Formats: sequence, structure tokens, C-alpha cells
Amino acid sequence: MITADSNIFIYAIDVRYPGKQAVAAKVLAVLETARQVIPLQVIGEFQNVAVRKLKLPRAFAASLAAETLTTFETFPVSRSSAKAALAEMAAARLSYWDALMLASAAEAGCTVMLSEDMQDGARIFGVEIVNPFGAEGVSPRAAELLELA
Repeated sequence: MITADSNIFIYAIDVRYPGKQAVAAKVLAVLETARQVIPLQVIGEFQNVAVRKLKLPRAFAASLAAETLTTFETFPVSRSSAKAALAEMAAARLSYWDALMLASAAEAGCTVMLSEDMQDGARIFGVEIVNPFGAEGVSPRAAELLELA
């Protein structure tokens, strides 16, 4: 299974970066059609960034987040994923929130996390991190995984 970090959802609505917005929209459309799951954590991060950084009205950000909840099935965090995230954070390998997302994704059976914010190509908790943004659209690895090539 392929899942996505909150930054992909943010770029899909961020008009300041039209190239990334187009890639994010394409990626999310494929994930939706393929009925992939996303971390429940994405909902919280998405609305937080939408309000704080994009300065969207709270009600609008909440409606976008609610729409995402309707569109995608989600997976939660667990005690074991929180413990794994704390260990990664303590070892200074990842932020707690990134580690929590990856540990939760692994528990949910995801093998790929699409994210711009983590190290492209790294494999953590058995989850491959793939940056979907390439120099000219969708990155080659993401296109291969999403069967866009």
C-alpha cells in the first residue's frame, strides 16, 4: 500500500506553487482511485498548516480536512507506534511526528510513504520514503509506483 504525508495534501491546495500543486493533485487522485489509506495524523497536520501557514479561515480548513476524511480511509496511531517513534526521536534519526507517521504506516501495512519532508529513498520501519516531486512533474520513482509511467 502507498500512503502520503500531510505535505502532499497541503501542496494540493497551495496556489503559491502551481507545479507542486498539479503534482500533488495528480498523486492524490491516483491514491483515491486506488483506495489507498492515509494516516489519521494527516488530518490534524493538514488543518494546522492550512490555518497557520496558509492563513485559511478555520471553518474552511476544517471543511477541507473533513472532506479528506470522507475521501480516504485512515489508520490510527497505536501505543507500539508511539513507542517506536519515541525511540527514533531519542536516537535523533527523525522528529517524533515523522517517526510516528512511519511507524503507524508500517503497522497499517503500507510499504511506501510519499513525502517531500523526509529523506527520499530511505527505508524506515520497512516503509520506503518517496518524494513525488520531480524536476518536471511527478518524480520517476513515484510515477513508477503510481503506475503513471
